[in-house]
Amino acid sequence: MIVDLVHAPPPDTPHDVVIVGGGTVALLLAVLLERQGQRVLVLESGGGGFETPAQQLNDASVIGRAHNGIAMARGRALGGTSNLWGGQLTGFVPSDFEARAGVSDAPWPIAYQDLLPWYDAVARELRLADALDEGTPQAHKLFGGGYPEIPGFTLFLTRWLKEPAMARYFSERLRHAPRLTVLLHAHATGLELSADGQRVAAVRVARPDGRLANLRSPRVVLANGTIEIARLLLACAAEQPRAPWAANPWLGAGFQDHLEMRGGQVHPLDRARFLRTFQNIVLGGHKYQPKLRLSTGADAALQVSGYFAFESSIAEHLQHLKVLARSLTRGALPRQGLGEVLRHVRGMGSAWLPMAVQYLRHHRIYHPADRGVWLVMHAEQLPRDDSRITLDRQRKDRFGMPLAALDWRIGGRPEVQAMAAFVRRAGRSLQAAGLARVEIDPLLADEDPRALDRATDTYHQCGGARMGHHARDGVVDRELRVFGTHNLYVAGAAVFRTSSYANPTFTAMALTARLADQLGREPATA
Repeated sequence: MIVDLVHAPPPDTPHDVVIVGGGTVALLLAVLLERQGQRVLVLESGGGGFETPAQQLNDASVIGRAHNGIAMARGRALGGTSNLWGGQLTGFVPSDFEARAGVSDAPWPIAYQDLLPWYDAVARELRLADALDEGTPQAHKLFGGGYPEIPGFTLFLTRWLKEPAMARYFSERLRHAPRLTVLLHAHATGLELSADGQRVAAVRVARPDGRLANLRSPRVVLANGTIEIARLLLACAAEQPRAPWAANPWLGAGFQDHLEMRGGQVHPLDRARFLRTFQNIVLGGHKYQPKLRLSTGADAALQVSGYFAFESSIAEHLQHLKVLARSLTRGALPRQGLGEVLRHVRGMGSAWLPMAVQYLRHHRIYHPADRGVWLVMHAEQLPRDDSRITLDRQRKDRFGMPLAALDWRIGGRPEVQAMAAFVRRAGRSLQAAGLARVEIDPLLADEDPRALDRATDTYHQCGGARMGHHARDGVVDRELRVFGTHNLYVAGAAVFRTSSYANPTFTAMALTARLADQLGREPATA
C-alpha cells in the first residue's frame, strides 16, 4: 500500500527491511524482497509526482567541475530518476571488474561471473529476457543477413525498456502487495545507532510539517541515489562521531560520471549501409541503439563507447510527435494544442514516406541526417579519491540537514588520450569497412586537455560509497554491507569502484537483485 505522510501518520506495523529511497533500485529491491515474504517499508522523500518543495531538497553546492546532473537528473517522486530517463540498459564487461594498469590497482571484490546470473534475473523481471542482443539470430537478420564486422570493435545493442518509469511498471505491486508499504513525503534525515554503535536502530524521518519519527527495522538499505547516500552517511557521522563509517577515508570519495562529447564529424561512404548499421532499431516494442566499444581485454585503459548522432531538420518535429504519442498511449491528455500538433505534422514534410518504409520494412528509426552525422562518445573517467561529495556546513535544507557539496574532478589527460585513441581507431576501422570517414575534432587530435571543456556529464553518478576489500579500501563489503555495521546496506551505483563505458543502471540493478537474494536468505534479526 501507499501512505502519504501529508495525510496520515507512518504505520506502526513491524517491518523486516526499511529501504531509504523510492527510485529505480529501491523499488526493484522492495518488490523482490516482498515476493520472498519479507515485510518491506519504502521511504520516498517526494510524492506521487514531481513537486517543487520536494525537488528543492535536491539543492546542492558544486565546488569543482561544473556538473549538470546534480540539479537536472535527480527526481524526488515515487520512481525517482526513472521518471526522467529513457530506460536504456547495457551491462558491464569482464575487464571492468578487474585491476587495470593506470585505472584501478585492485579488482572489484566481486567478479563479472558473480553478477552474470543477476543481470539475467533483472532482464526477466523487466521482461527483457526475450530482447535482442548481438548474439541472437534475429539480430543478424536485421543487418541484412550478417552481423556487421567493424575491425577492432564490438558493435553492441543497448536495450530500452518499454516502460522506463519504475513506479508505473510496479504500480500494482506497490499498491496491493500485502507486505509492502510505501511512505510518501518521508525525508530521511538521520540514522540512530544502537548502544554498541554497530547497528542502525532506526531511521529518522521528517514529515512534511517538520515532525520527526523514528522508524525501526532489523535491516536498513540506503538506496536513495549516489549524492544522497553520501550526504546521509556524512551527516550521520557528523552527528554521531562513533558511527563505524565516520572515519572511513572513502566515504564520499571516488565520485565519477561519464564524459560525453563529440569526437568528430562523420562522412558516410556507403550511406545506405551506414544507416542500416547504426540507426536505432525498433522491434517487438523494444528500442535498441547500436553502439561501438573497443574489443580489448583486461589490460584496457579507460573504457569508451561511441554512437552516431544524426542531425536533421525534422528532429524538433519528430521529438514533439513522439512525446504526443507517448502521452496518448498512457491515457494522458497531450499538452500541445491542435495547432501546435499540426505544425509539427507539416514540419515533417516529405520525411513521412521514408520514415514509414524504414520503420515497417527495416525496423529502423529514420533520420535524414541532412545536417550532419557525428561520432559521440561516453568515456569512463579515471577514479580519483579527491573527486568527492562532502557537506556544505553553511547551507541546510528546510529540515535542518546540511546540503551536499560536490567537488567533481577528472584526470584530464588520461580521458583525452582514451577518447582520441577511440576516434582514431574508429575512423580507421569504419573506412576499412567501407562505411564512413571520420574527421576528428582538432583539439582531440592534438590530445589537448582543452577538449574536455566541450565534454559534459551524462547524469551517470557513481561512487561515494564504493565496494572495498576492507574498510581502508571502501565503504561497503562485497555483500554491500557498510563496514563495521551488522545491518546497514547500500544499493545503487554509489558502490561502484569504476564506472566502465556503460549506463550504470543495469549493473546497479543486478547488484540490487543479488542483495535481495542475500537478504532473503538471512534471518531478519541478523
